[in-house]
Amino acid sequence: MSGRGAVASGRRLARAARVLSCAALVAALSGCASRPALLASYDDYAAYRATRVSRTLEGRLAAASDYLERHPEGAFAAEVRAYLARAEPIYYAAKRGTAAGLAAYLATLPRGAFREEATSRLRALVRDRSAGDLLSRAAQETESLLSRQRAERARIREELVAWLHRFLRREAWGRPLAEAPAEVIVPFSLTLPAPRCAPADERAPPGAAVCAKRIALPFVVNAGGESAPRQADIEVAVLQDAAGRPIEVAIRGPDLFTRLEEARSAREIAQDDPEGRIGGIALAVELSRGAFAARVSSDPSCSRQAEAPVVLHLECEGARLVASAASEAGEDDVVTIAVAPPAR
Repeated sequence: MSGRGAVASGRRLARAARVLSCAALVAALSGCASRPALLASYDDYAAYRATRVSRTLEGRLAAASDYLERHPEGAFAAEVRAYLARAEPIYYAAKRGTAAGLAAYLATLPRGAFREEATSRLRALVRDRSAGDLLSRAAQETESLLSRQRAERARIREELVAWLHRFLRREAWGRPLAEAPAEVIVPFSLTLPAPRCAPADERAPPGAAVCAKRIALPFVVNAGGESAPRQADIEVAVLQDAAGRPIEVAIRGPDLFTRLEEARSAREIAQDDPEGRIGGIALAVELSRGAFAARVSSDPSCSRQAEAPVVLHLECEGARLVASAASEAGEDDVVTIAVAPPAR
């Protein structure tokens, strides 16, 4: 082939290549033009993309709902609508059983297909839960009140027993009360209400004084189906010699033994109720005997003959306990204690 022929052939090939390239480009453009991505606006595509790339199901569902709200005739509307029709019922079925789930559904799809049913169910669940919470709170408050009332009643018995134990302790005697063990001096002198001291009457040794501490213990009992307030008043009176050493201790209070029984039974005991009064005296005897046995001795030989108004007389090993029941309503029931000091 001559040089001129070769040049001509090369020109024909280049022209053919350009034609083929143009044809391929036209084909490519016409093919892409049939796809929604190239027909959609930037906003349309951005809204659609959120339905595909959101990291959570809630995010994709919310994006799908938002897309259809903003682009009901968008390039991807048919695809998004089909996705939402499949996914939303499944999502709602998973969330409809709880108030939290229903709230999550309504937050994700506020204009969803199940919004009316979800709103109605949520209101019913919240209403039922509120009623349940009220009942639960009322039950808790009632139990708290009953527990507090039980503790108040129990304290009357505990207070009497504690004072019996303190002054049946031999170390509390034979020295000025200010030098008594902490078990005695802290609750008697250092805990409110503070005791008040006054000269003893003429029957006591010269220079003797009485220091008395009064403790008010309110509680509640049942009186004919109604709550009735009560109060046990306990006075701890220590007769001291001129040097401040205890001579005798009296633990007393008006109708104290009856208050003990009311606190135990949680019921009102009328003044003309002999069974209730007897029950209170028996309880006081039981508690006093138990304290004496714990601190001094449980030997039966400690018991002495008791004549009214004395209901219990225990005496041995240098310790004496006498419980006396008042014969008239409003008078003091009293337990007196005297203990020989320890040998030095």
